[in-house]
Amino acid sequence: MTQVCNSRNWLLHARYVRGEHAMCLELSDELQNKNYNRHIYAHFIKGLVLAEAGRLQEALERFHSCIKLYSQDPEPLKQVARCLYRQDRFQLSYEAYLEADKCAKHPDAEIYCGLAECSWKVGEAVRGVEWARAGVQAGGGERAGALLARLLLACDQLEPALQAYDQTIAATACGADTLAAAGALRLRAGDPRGAFQLLGAALAQRPGQHAAALALAAMLLQHGDSSAALARLKAALNTHPTCVAAHSNLGLALITRKKYIAGLTCLQRAVQWAPLSARAAHNLALALLTCRRPASAFCRLASATALQPEHPHTVLLLAIALERLGDSRADAAYGRALSLAPHDALVSVNVAARHGRAGRLQLALEEANNTVQLLQDDNKADAHLASSLSVVMNLLQEAGAQSVIPDGAELNRPVDRKDRADAINDNFAPDEV
Repeated sequence: MTQVCNSRNWLLHARYVRGEHAMCLELSDELQNKNYNRHIYAHFIKGLVLAEAGRLQEALERFHSCIKLYSQDPEPLKQVARCLYRQDRFQLSYEAYLEADKCAKHPDAEIYCGLAECSWKVGEAVRGVEWARAGVQAGGGERAGALLARLLLACDQLEPALQAYDQTIAATACGADTLAAAGALRLRAGDPRGAFQLLGAALAQRPGQHAAALALAAMLLQHGDSSAALARLKAALNTHPTCVAAHSNLGLALITRKKYIAGLTCLQRAVQWAPLSARAAHNLALALLTCRRPASAFCRLASATALQPEHPHTVLLLAIALERLGDSRADAAYGRALSLAPHDALVSVNVAARHGRAGRLQLALEEANNTVQLLQDDNKADAHLASSLSVVMNLLQEAGAQSVIPDGAELNRPVDRKDRADAINDNFAPDEV
């Protein structure tokens, strides 16, 4: 503040820093009485105390008093902007930050970051990117760099977001949250080695870092290390016991270890915590199909498809459940899944198996050949799918004499496939991703 600080000001500041808020308020009132309610620093400190207590409207009045007494100081304007932001009045907060920027004598990274966040909240992420870049150039450090990466990701610019995280981590000593976000983005970009390093660094800093534990567990599940994944997921649940993603992933991991009752319990908890999550319902239905409970699986899949009707793998599981129940609508569901994802090898191989079981051998052979082509076109062909396709082709050859593929050839989606990686990404709250 621009007002000359005397011993009382220093005492007021020291009490605020030590968290002695009640004494701060008393001393502020005393200074105001002695200065005819024109003591700027007393208004400012009282506003900070009120804002921390959640009394935002009263805090705004204190900061406005500071501005009336001396309008050229950007600090009260910045606090006004913060209070307005916490009240979800993002446009007014943006305008307050602009006024603070006009009063600032030097580039202020804190103001630029505030402008970037407000722009994002009002739906102008591109403008937010420009403000975040200005914050990075003004020396905003970890906050500005991480904010820039998130805004770039919101604009669907994956590679620039990765570069922003890399530059931030290289330039500053980042905290566990930033390292976890960068690691999760690396995993999404198909760089498991880099993701593992970043997630490990985040957990080394803070073992209870929730997002890092979830992402690392998903990666371990993908690579078949269910024991280490279980340990990570249990640690995540210890710090966040209501986490839907952790319950869902833990349930899938237990299912792969043939602990069906415990797995179903975890998956049911995930559905209870997030009854409107299509992914949670999908995962529970997958486990129910594995446990040969198609009727219960159908109920969950009906909910999942109502919430997310365009998801091909949910429709595929619905088709499998209908087929096991002997429902005549199974073929229509298989066709719907294929129309939603005509270039998905998983859907194609299941449709081929369905044609074979129904005695449509020519159609089954054509779809199996289509699956072969899809796997050949895919640079990262799945070994599980290739093995399943080999089984289907062998059974089709035998079916030349038998005219039907046995029921044992039915290809359900493997539990340890992409479902486990996707379980932390879809339909969860931001703090659980």
